[in-house]
Amino acid sequence: MSHIHFNACNPCSYTPYGYPYYYTMPYQSMVCGSCCQPAQSCQCSKQLSYMKLPQEIVADATTTTQDAFIGGLEKVSLSLEYLKAGAAPTLKVTITESGSTATWNIASIPDEYQVKENFATVSPGAVIKLEVADCTARLRWCEAICC
Repeated sequence: MSHIHFNACNPCSYTPYGYPYYYTMPYQSMVCGSCCQPAQSCQCSKQLSYMKLPQEIVADATTTTQDAFIGGLEKVSLSLEYLKAGAAPTLKVTITESGSTATWNIASIPDEYQVKENFATVSPGAVIKLEVADCTARLRWCEAICC
């Protein structure tokens, strides 16, 4: 015959009068684990707060190809910056999303610095690839994460 041992509930805290509080239900935190605010003031469960994290990939003469995975909770807008660095500059951005591929090419790059903002919108899970020759390019976006 085996013996069964029951653990008695230990007092978690004491009242102002010295009598212990005993909890019959599992202990519930008095502060939010995410924002550390008192439970009654916490906004986390009422409204998700997001943080935008900037991301970028850079390709140049030493690293001509770069790729990245798009993460986060919502779609992102890609921005592209580029600058001519040689006689025959070319630039190619390839986006692979949900099994389909889209490509953006430019074969004639002006001498001055160029910016294409919000030229493409992609969903989390997409893979982007930046390829250059005789130029420097930077692809930027911001990923929204829950915090």
